[in-house]
Order: sequence, then C-alpha cells, then structure tokens
Amino acid sequence: MRLNPGVTMARADEVLTAAETTWTNAGGGGDYYSDYHDAVGATYEPLRECFAEPDLAGDMQSGTYWHLVALRLPDIPPAQLLAPGVWNTPNSTLPAEVRRAHNEAFRREIGNRQRALASAREQLKALSALAARPGLPLVLDTNILNHWRRPAEIDWPKVLRQWDEPADVARIVVPLRVVDELDSQKYGDGPLAKRASRAVRGLYDVFKGREAGKPVPIVAGHRATLEIWLAADQRDADPDMAILRCAADLNHLHDGGARVVTGDLGMRLRAQNMDLKVRELPDEYRKQIAAA
Repeated sequence: MRLNPGVTMARADEVLTAAETTWTNAGGGGDYYSDYHDAVGATYEPLRECFAEPDLAGDMQSGTYWHLVALRLPDIPPAQLLAPGVWNTPNSTLPAEVRRAHNEAFRREIGNRQRALASAREQLKALSALAARPGLPLVLDTNILNHWRRPAEIDWPKVLRQWDEPADVARIVVPLRVVDELDSQKYGDGPLAKRASRAVRGLYDVFKGREAGKPVPIVAGHRATLEIWLAADQRDADPDMAILRCAADLNHLHDGGARVVTGDLGMRLRAQNMDLKVRELPDEYRKQIAAA
C-alpha cells in the first residue's frame, strides 16, 4: 500500500473507517440503486485523496460503475420493498425476475467494495507496522552495495554521529529493486559482476534462516537492523525511480524522515530534486579497487 503525499496514517485510517461504515450500510434501506450511488458519492473523493495503491477510488468507478448507474428502474417507493431481493410490486409491469436480477447486480458490487476495503484495512495495518519499526531509515542503492563494504561490516552508530544525525539507531533498508539489479549484474566476467555476486551473497548470508519480512539486527544491541523493502514495488518502473520511491514512502511515513545512501551522482541529483536527504558513506568503508 502507498499513501498519497501529505496523507498521514491517522487521516488514512479515518477515511478508511468512514468508507467501511458507509459500504457496510449500503443496501440496508432496500433502495439498492440509491444506496449504491450514495455510497460512491460519499467515499470516492476521500479515498482518492488518501490512497495511491491500491487505487480504491479508481476501482470504484470502473466500467462496472458506469454500467450500474445506467440500470435505474422506474421509480418505486422503498416502502414497497419487503426484503433484499424481494419486491412487493404486484401491479408492476416489470417481471419479478428482472427486479431480482437488478438487486443482485447492485448487491454483488456492494460486496465487492466491502471486500476491497477489508483488504485495504489489512494493508494499512501492515503499512503501519512497517512505519513503526525503530531507527532512522537509510535506503541503500545498488551503487552502495557494489562499491562499499557490506552493511554488516559498517559501524552504523558511528556513521550516524559523523553525519550529525540525532538518531542513534540505523534502520538499513534495501529495496527489492536493488536486489533485482544486483542479480542481473552478477552474470558476467568483469569486476562489477564479481562485486554484485558478492553483494547478493552478503545479503543472503544475513537473511538465511531468518523470519521472512522481519528486520535483522546487524549491530550489537539492535543499534542497526537490515531489511528488504517489498512494499509497492513496481517491477516495470525505472530502477532508480523505484528505489527513490521507496525512500520517499519511508520519508513520508517516518517522523524523522528517511535518507538515501548513495555514492552515485545521478542518484544524488534525482533524490535532491524529490526533496529527499542524501548521505554518502565515509571513504573508510569504500571497497578497494583491487577487491572484487
């Protein structure tokens, strides 16, 4: 899940809770067309304001929506309804099966919206748990893992002091896209392939036998942890932008912001233009040229 820029977790929770209530109540009055239409009208804009992925608002006004809003039957007072799906309209010229099918179409779509919101609720809980993990988020790009020492070999509390950061715990984040890039680079015979292969091996060694999705302590006293960021990764996007988007998400979710850690000038420029803070590791942690 991704929230739109400027949307807090509290605001997202508020909007989602209101939408859940609205759609739970939809259809309860028996006028399925009006209840459905009113629920869309009440929840579309707030959901669009808050949620980038999943696109709850966009899904709500899909082709199904436009087909359903065209299905209005002749006006029949809600008082003529006995129960959901059963119309008390003996004088109506419309067959009962037509009315039942009409009701069922709206009931099914209301159920679809309820399930989509329930899924979003679980995703928001997971996002909240990710945001609450301790430490200043430091997002590493591919350049760092190729040309600097392994994350577990770096004195992160010391580095934080050198950077004059107020935090004393480092939350090292490797976006999934970085793993993809390293995996692609490791095939070949040149120095870069060897470095990428060793970088992948280093990550594997850290996470081997660990619980999936959890941060792993890499400095005594849990003063630095390492994790792979899986959330909302667009595998077909520009690799650098996917990495920066991970940093932007963390920057938004974490009270102290996030930092992009890179030695690549192009990445630095792109990060700064996204209003992200950039840090470079001290030279003492740079791999020697002769080292593969």
